[in-house]
Amino acid sequence: MTEPDTDDLHLGHPDAEQDPGLKGQVPFRFKCQRSGRCCTVGEGYVWLAEGEAEALAAALEMEPEAFFARYVRQVPDPTTGELRASLREQQGRCVLLEGSRDCTVYERRPDHCRSFPYWPSILNDSDAFERARAVCPGMAAVVSEERRAQAFEQLAVLYAELDAEVEALSPRCEMSGLCCRFEEAEHELYATGLETDYAAEIHPQASEPEAPGRCPYHVEGICTARRGRALGCRTYYCDVTTRDDLESLHETYLARVRALESSLGYPASYGLFPAMLAARGIGTGERPE
Repeated sequence: MTEPDTDDLHLGHPDAEQDPGLKGQVPFRFKCQRSGRCCTVGEGYVWLAEGEAEALAAALEMEPEAFFARYVRQVPDPTTGELRASLREQQGRCVLLEGSRDCTVYERRPDHCRSFPYWPSILNDSDAFERARAVCPGMAAVVSEERRAQAFEQLAVLYAELDAEVEALSPRCEMSGLCCRFEEAEHELYATGLETDYAAEIHPQASEPEAPGRCPYHVEGICTARRGRALGCRTYYCDVTTRDDLESLHETYLARVRALESSLGYPASYGLFPAMLAARGIGTGERPE
């Protein structure tokens, strides 16, 4: 869910050139991926400003009294101790969420929701930023060109070493493309923020994904981003005889990527590769400058 914050939440909806995230203690850009994670991960509060509960009730075609009784709780604000109205939650999920990502009142959602992640607490506190980014795949930290160049150079060397170790194992590739059709293979592709930035830099052009949640670089059964592909792509084969060795290699090199991030002070993050690519404008038809 969300962490508590002050009343001063609404910062508007920025365009590409006026993104408030760029003025944060950790500069970032944001593009909502409609993942629903901000509404389902952890516990917290969705504060309701005056009149918002009534608007939500109207959106659900309910009487305000019935809406209050079913969906609203009164809780002390952790920062002031003042009793405030907040939406209820069930095991860390907003009660107004349908399925895993569909808000039933999206067009009338509270200002607290609309202004995420441009909250003062996130903009002014690097730790709060990291907590929010761990939840939201649409937040992409902005890194200096010098640091990016250093990290990309070292990541390319690391990838080359990994590729050599994978080649030595001689895993069989059936060239079916199943590994990239995530919904059929029943798996998901995760990557670090550094890996995603590297792929986006080398392969800045991609069409919209062929199916929801797929990698935009997967086109008609072929990977169009072989040079910049992530660790998870490089170590995944259908060959069961090498699977344990490849999984071990993946964990070893993931630890090395994270060590690389730490040594250079590169903002560390980890999430679904397609969603993080989309946050960087890859496969969406628009890429942040």
